Formats: sequence, structure tokens, C-alpha cells
Amino acid sequence: MQAAATKRAKSSDPVKCRELPKNHSQRKSGYRWIVETRIEGKRSRKFFRHDESEKRDEFITDESARVAAVAKSDRVLATDESLLTEAATAFKVLQPYGKTLADAVSFYVQHLTAMAKHDATPLSAVVKRFLDEKERENLSTVHLADLKNRIARFEITFGEKPIASITRNDIAAWLNDLPLAPQSKINFRRVLGNIFSYAVRAGNIAVNPVTATTPPKTRRKRVVILTPDEVCQLLHASPADTLPAFVLMTFCGVRNREMFRLNWSALDWEDGTLEITAEEGKREGHARHVTIPANALEWLRPLAKKRGKIADFRDFDEYTRRLQAARAVAGWDVGEWPENALRKTFISCHYETYGSIDETAKQAGTSVAMVHAHYRKLIKKKEADKLWEISPGNAPDNVASIEEGRARA
Repeated sequence: MQAAATKRAKSSDPVKCRELPKNHSQRKSGYRWIVETRIEGKRSRKFFRHDESEKRDEFITDESARVAAVAKSDRVLATDESLLTEAATAFKVLQPYGKTLADAVSFYVQHLTAMAKHDATPLSAVVKRFLDEKERENLSTVHLADLKNRIARFEITFGEKPIASITRNDIAAWLNDLPLAPQSKINFRRVLGNIFSYAVRAGNIAVNPVTATTPPKTRRKRVVILTPDEVCQLLHASPADTLPAFVLMTFCGVRNREMFRLNWSALDWEDGTLEITAEEGKREGHARHVTIPANALEWLRPLAKKRGKIADFRDFDEYTRRLQAARAVAGWDVGEWPENALRKTFISCHYETYGSIDETAKQAGTSVAMVHAHYRKLIKKKEADKLWEISPGNAPDNVASIEEGRARA
């Protein structure tokens, strides 16, 4: 029997039985033989005592039968031509990297196992945690509302879907189907990128699929600003509730959203400056002190209050409607008003008048690169200088018609 056991111990046998050396730890514990079996790359071992030779032989017979059954099923796979071709192709692809098919299978199984653990997390759950984190960062109310609105639109389609199963193609198709202008799609893509980046950091997914999508292409629009005459017309057409906003946007470069958040306490009448804090600015880097020119102070002093919001309206939508109404009185039809016209007019005229791109960028709370790329050479200096001469006393010739329009509004 021992000879038989020795015969089975040949290196080519899938079931090997060998006698343990006398100094082996298991031999000292009362065991005499070890039977090793290797099936599909997995090895198993079993020890037998001195009086378990029959039990050992039965185990060897059973294991040999199991090995034979597996080998028979493997022979069926080995005759599958398509499978052999696929294996050969994979082998060639892996060769330059020094990896085997077994390495590739092991790696991919680990990947699938990890992904399976994440698949149960729906997008909506990740979004909730993402927004909770943003609220703790003390984002402005407006910024947070914009995030929520854009994300809610994406959640309608993908909210209950596991975030790990949302692919690059899913996101690209969703963005392409939005009935919006390219820039709006770019804004949505940026928000989605933030969500999926958060999911990567949180361990829900391995890679951000948004980065693999192609950003929509936008055509660079020509920057349109107002002439000093158009600014004069607008200011004289504006009622007292919207006039301070127009004055600060035109002569100080205040952003529309910043304007809605500003209080009268931000004005320092002695220094002639306006403070825009990080909370009021578009972001922390836009906090600044702005010089208020003399003509702007002339417009503001009769309207100034000790406290309260400068644009004292219920919400931003009402504020926007009042500005639109004032523009209509000044002769601007709906849809004809140039986008962000007052701030752009300020930046262009300030640069041409003072000739310092650094100072203009500082006053506007923007970058030198932005001023250089978009706002130079839009108006001649002699025309730009006229902006700082517009005062309450130099009303346009058609002031009577303006008063009539204001009354109708």
C-alpha cells in the first residue's frame, strides 16, 4: 500500500500522497501521511494518522474521481474553437505586459466583486450626501439653489439607478438631449462632474464617467456693451427702487447676483468705497473693495438708506422682473438687452479710461486674463471717458417721453 501511495506521489499526478518526514510537526502530532489535490488551480491538503490507511485510500479514490470529472468537463471546453480563439487573442494582448490569462481573470473578478458592493448605492443617496456636504461648506443660497435645480433634473432620469451603473454613454446622451444652449449644457456637465467626483472620493465608484464625455462646443460671442448715451437713457428712465442697482453695476462693475445681496451698510461714504464680502461675491476670491466714482455718488446719495438691502425685493426673480421693466421704459424690447451689459460696459470703459488691466480686474473682481481676452478695444478712450461724466443733472433730450413710459410701467 505504501508503494501505491508512493506511486501516486509523482509530480504529474493531480492527487499526491506522501509520507511525512519524521521531524515534521504534523508527524510529531500523530499524523503519518498527507494527501494533496489540485483542481482548477486550487490546492487542498488532508492529513491521515498511522491507523487511517484505509480511510486515506478511500479519500484518494474519491478525489481522483473528482479530478477526472473536472478534467472531462475541461476537455469539452478545450474542443470549443471560438473559446480557443478568444483565449489565444487574449494571451497575445497580455504578453507585452508579462501577464497570464489567470492574472487577467483574477484581476477582473476582484474588480467585479468590488463593483458589486457599490452597485447597491443609488444616485439619489449619493446626491443627498453630496448636497449635505455642500451645505456644511456654507455655500451661498443662490449657488446651492442652482446646484439643487440642476441635480434634480438629472435625478428624474437616474435617481433610483445605482450610481456605479451610470455610464459615460448614459451621461453623454442625457446632456445631448437637453433642449438648451451649449453653454447651459456645459454648466450641467460641470455640476454632474462634481457629483461623480464626490462619488469617487466616497468610494462608490472607481472612475468619474463625466470626464470621458466631450464638452459641448460653444461659439465665442462678440461682447456687446452700451454707449454712454444708452447708459444715460437707462439711468434717467429707472425708478428709485432699481436705480441704485443700475448705478452700482454700471459705475462699479457689481455683478447682478452680488447686487441682490448687498446692503446699504456696504457703502463707505467717507472713503467713497463699496465692500463686497466673500458671502456677497460670486465666490471667495471675488471679495473686494471697489472705488465708487464721483458721478455714481451723486446718483446714490439722494436714494441712500441707513440699513437694509439696496435691491429691496422679495426674491431674485422679482428683482430681475423690475430690472426688465426699467429697461423696457428706457426703450429696450424684450430679448434685445445685451447679456450682462452694464458690468461689461464698466470693465471695458474702466480699462480704456485708466489704462491699467490689473486695476480694472481688481475693481471688477475678475482675472487679468479675462479682461485681456474679452474686454479690450471695445470702445475708444474718448467715448469711455464720457461714462464717468453721466450725472443726475445731464438728462437726455427725451426726458419727457421717459417720464411718460415710467408712468405707464
